[in-house]
Amino acid sequence: MNAGLTSLTKGGLNGVTRELAIEYAKAGIRVNAIGAGIIDTPMHAVEQHEFLKGMHPIHRLGRVEEIVDAALYLTRAEFVSGELLHVDGGAHAGKW
Repeated sequence: MNAGLTSLTKGGLNGVTRELAIEYAKAGIRVNAIGAGIIDTPMHAVEQHEFLKGMHPIHRLGRVEEIVDAALYLTRAEFVSGELLHVDGGAHAGKW
């Protein structure tokens, strides 16, 4: 069920991002989102890290700085709208 829930939430995020981007484009408002993978934060106990790393094809947790970089890119990329930027170590590509 974990994979199903992830697909549902990421798919919903993608859909609403695209729809809102179209709805607000004429007002000059851009809408983008970040589909984050599992990020190394205090939310995850250190003893769970090895298991969590296995949920990404590149076998490591994401870093907070990588999410910040994605947010800064989307902030600066003025011609990008309706985009869901996956920062998840390739997990969105499917089971490897």
